[in-house]
Amino acid sequence: VAALDAILPDVDLVLVMSVNPGFGGQAFLPRTLERLRDLRGRLSRLGAGARLEVDGGIGPENAREVVDAGADVLVAGSAVFGGEQPVTDSVEAFHEALALKA
Repeated sequence: VAALDAILPDVDLVLVMSVNPGFGGQAFLPRTLERLRDLRGRLSRLGAGARLEVDGGIGPENAREVVDAGADVLVAGSAVFGGEQPVTDSVEAFHEALALKA
């Protein structure tokens, strides 16, 4: 993460992979939370405005924790489109987990 310090002021978005890239449906790697907190702190100290996007293993069960660790954008392909329930139900589960329900 420290290797990014030189470019953080110049980027708009940092993609943080929370699985080993390659295929969908993998489990979230818990060490990602500490990396997010570290990146969020670095962005703050540098006065950089980059958004943090997290991709991999994101579901309603961990979405709140990932956002609380510093994520601005969640990529949740398998959790939304890979299950047997309708997409609308999957999205609603995220809304509830993130307290976005109106």
